[in-house]
Amino acid sequence: MKLHLALAAALAAPEAAALRATKKAAARSESAIEASHETHRALLTAEQRQLTFCSDESCGCANTTAVAWHPNYNMPWTEGGCVEVADCWSPEYSSELECCNSAYAGQTSGACLGGLPAPPTQSPSSEFSDLWYPDYATAWSAAGCINANPVPSGRPTYGTQLECCQTAYRGQVSGACFSMLPPGEAPTGAPTDEIGAGEWWPDYSTAWSEAGCKTGPPVGFNHGDRPTYESELECCTIAYRGQTSGACLSGLPAPPTGAPSTEVDFWWPDYSMAWSVGECKTGLPVGFNRGDRPEYSSELECCSLAYGGQTSGACLASLPSPPTGAPSTEAATTFYPDYTKAWTMGVCIGDRPIPSGRPQYASKEECCGGAYADQGNQWGSNTCMCDIDPCYSCKCAGDQSNCSGFTVDHPEDACP
Repeated sequence: MKLHLALAAALAAPEAAALRATKKAAARSESAIEASHETHRALLTAEQRQLTFCSDESCGCANTTAVAWHPNYNMPWTEGGCVEVADCWSPEYSSELECCNSAYAGQTSGACLGGLPAPPTQSPSSEFSDLWYPDYATAWSAAGCINANPVPSGRPTYGTQLECCQTAYRGQVSGACFSMLPPGEAPTGAPTDEIGAGEWWPDYSTAWSEAGCKTGPPVGFNHGDRPTYESELECCTIAYRGQTSGACLSGLPAPPTGAPSTEVDFWWPDYSMAWSVGECKTGLPVGFNRGDRPEYSSELECCSLAYGGQTSGACLASLPSPPTGAPSTEAATTFYPDYTKAWTMGVCIGDRPIPSGRPQYASKEECCGGAYADQGNQWGSNTCMCDIDPCYSCKCAGDQSNCSGFTVDHPEDACP
């Protein structure tokens, strides 16, 4: 009996040992799997945060190049963010927030700031700018100056709200911009001795179509804030030139029997409409003093310059024959980088209208050299130059059957 029990124990011992070993191996496997999952989660988070590093061999950076925050040129600017890399080819910043505020200032999508671990919500430094600019989203006659961030690209800026009103809304008869100034900053009146005796000025408190010229105290404005004239006739003739109602001239002691004919041979932007849907006008009445706003020799020129970058296309659509494309002479002489593509795949284009604030170059080659410098050295793509000439590099896509050689040399094993 004892023999049988010993024999059974001897036979069961290996199975028990194997079972214990299997359990230990399974525990180790579960630990390894969990560790792998933790590593994967860490890597996934790093990828999502786009925290990448490049070596000297992959990026060509010097050994002394430190890791810093850089704009991510692999993404279109409208969707881009900042990455923490050792990079020789883009501006560096000490923090992700500084990088977003500088490299992606004006990014209306908020993609960069939205990618921060703690995106800013409402802080004085990020919500408002130190610069003031005209509000093009509101009709000119009712608009004022604002300083909300981000400052739109290409918008004129001023150091103070008063300076912005005096420059961007000079001649605004409604006084809307000045009325938005803080108490004490809005111009009220100047000492009467600053306005010369007998001087006349346009009455901005009355609608231009019905207004006339005034003189004598109270003046009601600071000296230099509006034009002055030596006589009422001179004031009406210049400040209210083109006034079809004749209100100003009819107010003279001896109104002229006929005003000098004034043919309008120019076009101007219509500031009574929001810029996004604005158009150009011509004809009488003009509605502003000559010199108060830009003038153009044609409606097309006015739309192209005063409303360049207008995404609605309202101005160009109002032309008798809206252009289907830019004139070939213009497209051949002005080029700019296409920010709708990732930097590594970016090219230079000459489409019209040219987006507001976009850098411009006289040729595609100059544009590629300025906007996409080191595109080939850093990423080996040479996309911009290859778009100009498929024989630029052996790596260029397209028909290279007529290429006798390549502008850029590569090692033999680097080309197909």
